[in-house]
Amino acid sequence: MIELTEKELALGKRLAHVDKSVRDQAVAAIGQVLAQSGELTNIELLRHWKALFYCFWLSDKPLVQQELSMSLASLTLACKGSNSVGFAQAFWETLCREWFDVDKHRVDKYLLLARRMVFFGFQSMRQSSWDTRVVEGFLGAYQEGPINPSEQRIPNSIRSHMADVYVDELVRLVGEIRSTHDAPDVEIAKIPVAMLLEPFMRLIGTSSIRQMPVIVQTSVFENIVVRIAEAEERSNDQDSCSDGELETNNNSSVTDNQIANESLEDVQFLTDSIPEIKQRLLSVGSEKTTSSSGRKRLHMLYQALCDTFPAEETDIVFPKQIVKFAAGQQSCGYRPHQGRIWL
Repeated sequence: MIELTEKELALGKRLAHVDKSVRDQAVAAIGQVLAQSGELTNIELLRHWKALFYCFWLSDKPLVQQELSMSLASLTLACKGSNSVGFAQAFWETLCREWFDVDKHRVDKYLLLARRMVFFGFQSMRQSSWDTRVVEGFLGAYQEGPINPSEQRIPNSIRSHMADVYVDELVRLVGEIRSTHDAPDVEIAKIPVAMLLEPFMRLIGTSSIRQMPVIVQTSVFENIVVRIAEAEERSNDQDSCSDGELETNNNSSVTDNQIANESLEDVQFLTDSIPEIKQRLLSVGSEKTTSSSGRKRLHMLYQALCDTFPAEETDIVFPKQIVKFAAGQQSCGYRPHQGRIWL
């Protein structure tokens, strides 16, 4: 159990104050501490997050929750130096520790906070110009916490939520870059998409948790393929419409893991990253820690991407037994993509 000092308890009372302006000032005060401090220990950052966690616990109205989730997650950008990685790691450690005490009325808002933390994690990596050490730091925090393939203390609901929102928030980041950056293509090209997906590849390759590899395959990798396919379909529909009139689908809806009306340009960075994603799948599949069944799954994903996005000069064709294994495991189901089959 984390014990708080008197100063931290006083700050905690301000964070839980009934007056919103007092709470906002307390959050800003923590931001100043994070911005001015040298390297903070994990215990110090856990203390900050214990106070922030219960500050968020007491937020009730939806608009207040949305605003506060943005304020808390954006503190990641206020952190000085390596504290940004430590701050994120402390959040995931706190969320996983406290998760089973979160009642059903508060689950949704903490899932929203987790989504915001994923987005601002990407923002922090971007702020470092995608420095390899920073990216590896965040990915290491994810692999120890919400994308840990085997730790029983990590709730599976957090693992699956992380898989649900990860690609969404990466696409959202690219959308922000496109709308605010003078040279968006140059900035977007710096994003190491395949490297960012590697923790999920390792989860598929090593996890013994029932159904978790299937969830990750669907929520992350199939999600990428479907987004590209739907963006291509929308682009083709627009090209086929005459006089500038666009067809609309009144039945379309936006779910937690969808961003509506993405254009082909919005997801082009995913398409461009497919060759490297393929190579990463092979690389992770060849690691000694990868299980036999996990290796088959990774090779199946590789083969599915090769079938969907063929590159004859570099693609490797695996034996049909792999595809039969994957189909027998009921992995992702079948989805058509321009006349080909996504498994």
